[in-house]
Amino acid sequence: MKVGIFGALLAIGASTTVHAQSFDPERELEVFTLSALKATLAQLGANTADQEGKPNITVEFSNGLNADAVLMACEDQATSTGCLGTSILVTYSTPASVSADQVREGINEYNYRQNFGRAYLDPNGQISVRFYVIADGGLSMENYRQYIGLFANSAAKLPDYVLN
Repeated sequence: MKVGIFGALLAIGASTTVHAQSFDPERELEVFTLSALKATLAQLGANTADQEGKPNITVEFSNGLNADAVLMACEDQATSTGCLGTSILVTYSTPASVSADQVREGINEYNYRQNFGRAYLDPNGQISVRFYVIADGGLSMENYRQYIGLFANSAAKLPDYVLN
């Protein structure tokens, strides 16, 4: 009887940890979950906030960079279930003193020199940098953390390319 109760308690504990995931560098992520993303961002010193009515989260990295993150390529996009992709988007305001040519040149130079995000002008003319990583075949949480951290460091450099 005690073994049955202990087994049931272990099963309950195991199902709870799946939902409230903590950072485990060796854990292999076959799909991305919001809890894994938030745990990874917390490990990087980032703060997150849910966006009401959206699957997106707002991220403030420890270097002051603000971003929007969302899980993509999901079996169910509305509930962020079974997601194979993570997308993080950072947008910038263009200073009035910077010409359109200077913006384009800065974005081109950034894309040439930086490898952890892709900068572009969105259809509204806003400067954006997007990061996308996939879990196809599995990815350790440590690699996930490294990729996101490298992106945050890289994206923070974009203004220097545009302003110089």
